Amino acid sequence: MLAWKIFVHSLRMVFSDISTTLRVSSPVIATSLLGVVLTITYGAEFTTGETDAYGSLVVFFVFSYIAALWVAVSWHRYCLLEEFPDSVLPAFNGSRILAYFGWGLLLALIFVAAFGVLGGLMALFGGFGGPDFSPIGLVVFGIGAIFMLWVVQRIALVLPASTIGNPITFGESWRATQSVGLALIVTLFLIAAFGFGTGFIAGFLGSFSLLLGQLLQLVSNWLITMVSLSILTTFYGFCIEKRELI
Repeated sequence: MLAWKIFVHSLRMVFSDISTTLRVSSPVIATSLLGVVLTITYGAEFTTGETDAYGSLVVFFVFSYIAALWVAVSWHRYCLLEEFPDSVLPAFNGSRILAYFGWGLLLALIFVAAFGVLGGLMALFGGFGGPDFSPIGLVVFGIGAIFMLWVVQRIALVLPASTIGNPITFGESWRATQSVGLALIVTLFLIAAFGFGTGFIAGFLGSFSLLLGQLLQLVSNWLITMVSLSILTTFYGFCIEKRELI
C-alpha cells in the first residue's frame, strides 16, 4: 500500500540520521523547552494567558511560530537538496521562510473559507447541539472535515516547492497528486493514529510526574511535527520530482 510505504519512509527520514534531524529541528526543540520552563514558572497562568503571563505568552507564541517555519523550511531543504546544517542550528533562509509563510497563509484562508461553508451546512442540519441537533449533521460535518483536509493536502505541495526555489501553483499541485488521492486520505488516518498513540503514551507516563509528562508531550509533539513534514516532503518528491520510494 502506497500510503503505508510513504508513512514508513517518512519515519525512516526522521530516524535514519537522528543527529542531523535534531540539529535541523533544534529551533522547535528550543522553543518547546522554553514552553516547559514558562509553564513551570507561571503555572496555570501561562496556559490561560492570565495577569503577568500574558506578555510572555504572546512573545512565546511569536517565537514558536517563527521556529516552526524555520524548521519546516530547513527540513524540506535538507531532504530535497541535502542541505545539511553547519552548526547546532540550521541556516536561517529568510526569503524561503517568507515564501513558506505566504503559501501557508493562503492555504489557511482556503481552509477557513471551506470550514465556514461546512459550518453553514452543519447549521442546516440543526447545528452541533440543542433540540434541533441531528446525527446526520454530525456525519456531514465529519465527512466534510476529512474532505477539506484531503483537498488541502492535494494542494499543499506548494509548501515544499517554495522552500527549494521551485514554486508551483495550487493547480499544478492538484494535478500532480491526482494518482495518489487515496494514499493522501490513508496517510491522514495514519498520522492521526500515530499522534494519538504517542500522545496517549506520553499522557499515561506523565501521570506519574508533571515534569515528566511535559517532557514526554514535548517529544510526542516533536515526533508528530517531524513525521508530518516528512510525509509532505515525501509526497512532493514522489509526485513532483518522480523519486522512487526507498
